[in-house]
Amino acid sequence: MISGETKNNPLVSVIIPVKNAERTIDSCLYAIKKSNYKNFELIVVNDNSVDKSVEIARKYNCKILKVENGQGANYARNLGGKSASGEILIFIDSDIVVQKDTIEKIVDTLQDENIDAVVGVYTAKHRNENIVSQYKNLWIRYSYLKSSPEIDWLFGSISGIKKEAFQKVGGFNINLLSRKGNDDIELGKRFSQEKFNIILNSEIEVEHLKKYNLWTFIKNEFDRSSGFAELAFNLGETTHSVKNGFVNVYPSFIISTIVIILATLFLILVLVGKLSYWYLIAVILIYLILNIKFINYLEQMRGLFAMIGMLPILIIDHFVCFIGSVVGTLKGLLKR
Repeated sequence: MISGETKNNPLVSVIIPVKNAERTIDSCLYAIKKSNYKNFELIVVNDNSVDKSVEIARKYNCKILKVENGQGANYARNLGGKSASGEILIFIDSDIVVQKDTIEKIVDTLQDENIDAVVGVYTAKHRNENIVSQYKNLWIRYSYLKSSPEIDWLFGSISGIKKEAFQKVGGFNINLLSRKGNDDIELGKRFSQEKFNIILNSEIEVEHLKKYNLWTFIKNEFDRSSGFAELAFNLGETTHSVKNGFVNVYPSFIISTIVIILATLFLILVLVGKLSYWYLIAVILIYLILNIKFINYLEQMRGLFAMIGMLPILIIDHFVCFIGSVVGTLKGLLKR
C-alpha cells in the first residue's frame, strides 16, 4: 500500500528475500499487511524458489522481483533496495512475523536525524514449542537485551535503514552467505566505519518462526560461529572480542566455549585417573558462574523444568561454537 509522503509519515519500503519459504511467508506477509503504519510498499524478492512461495505472495498485492539462478539473500536484499521508492528500507526475513506497531516504531526511531539504522529483537513468545527452538530463540533475545543500545552491526531479520545511508555504503556484500550469519552484520561494520549510527531498540519486537531440531541447531551453530570468527579475524577483532564480545555474542559466552573444552578434557583425565576430581569441580563451578545469569533468564521465561531441559543444549552450543570458531579463525588466517 502506498500513499502520500510527509516528514512524519515517510514512505517505507519493506523488503523480504524469499527462498522456498512456503511454510512461513503467508504469516509474514499477513502480519505486515495488518500493521498500524500504512504508508509502505511491500517488495518480495524471489531468490529462485521452487515451492509455492511466489504463489502465496501474489495474494498480498506486493511487488515481486525475481533473482535468476539463486544469488543468495544479500543479492536479493540489494535488488529490493534498488527498486525501492521509500526513504526508509525495512529488511525482514521470510520467517519473521511483525507486531502491529513494528513498522511504526522503526519509523519513529529513524525520525531522529542522528540515527541512520535501527535493529529490533525477537519476542520471548515463540510458537515452535520444542526445546531446541525455544532455547535458540531465548538465547538470541537475551544476547540482544545484553547489548548496548549503540551497536555496530545490523540484523537481517528485522532492520530499518535510511535509504541514503544504505546507498552510500553500497548495500549488502553479495559474497557473504546467510547461513554463515555474517551476511547482515558485515554491513553494520561498514556503517560504523562510515560513522553512521545504528541503534538497538528492544521495544521493536518480531516473532521468529524458525524451527530447529538438534541436528539443524548444531549445523546452524557451527556455520554461524565459523562465519562470525572469520569475520572477526578479518576485522582484527579476535582478541578484542574475548574482552568485549563480538556483535551480540557476549564475552562470558565466548569464554564459556573455552571452559567447556577444559571441562571435557578434565573429565577424561579424571576418568583415567590422571587428574584429581577437584580440578573438574572447579572448572564446572567457573562454567556455572559464567552462565548463571542466562540460566536464571531461562528459568524466568520458561520455568524450572524447561530450564533444566535446556542446560544440555547450552553445553552443546558452547562445545560446537568453540569448534566453529577455531575453524573460522583458521579460514581467516589461511586466506591471508
